Amino acid sequence: MDFITNVANGFIGLFQKCGETFSSNVTGTIPMLVCLLTMIHFIIKIVGEKKITRLAKFMGKNKILTYGVLPTFAWFFFSSPGALTVGRFLPEKCKPGFEDALGRCVHPLTSIFPHIVPGELWIWLGIASGVTTLGLDVMPLAIRAVIVGIVMGGVGGFLTEKIFVILAKRDGKTID
Repeated sequence: MDFITNVANGFIGLFQKCGETFSSNVTGTIPMLVCLLTMIHFIIKIVGEKKITRLAKFMGKNKILTYGVLPTFAWFFFSSPGALTVGRFLPEKCKPGFEDALGRCVHPLTSIFPHIVPGELWIWLGIASGVTTLGLDVMPLAIRAVIVGIVMGGVGGFLTEKIFVILAKRDGKTID
């Protein structure tokens, strides 16, 4: 009988934890996301969508800017999920590469700028804990990680764009 009681309590406990998580998202995360997205749309309206589109097209011509600099600035200034919206202004052929570059550089950037994706900070804190246990300074490792993340994001974004264009041409689609 105790086994059945424990299974029933565990079953209900699972849904209670789910409810607590849902409540914390409704009162914490969702309002923050709404405010962040509102700010991004406000900036777009103030600056003007045409100016932002022209800037994005300019950046889309330079692969270092598109896949190295822009993802870093997007994460730093807009964090998650705002950084994902920045790519909407890029030319179509750059969008998959930009998303790839965002994914590759986010975790290294979190090592120095924890506001970028605070939920993923535990990865860096685990690494930093091991480094400090050895009596070493964490900052040189963090700086190297950021540099490698930006470079790998750039390389990955460039390769993703090339693959995307090849596949689009193979399917007979024209990409700007």
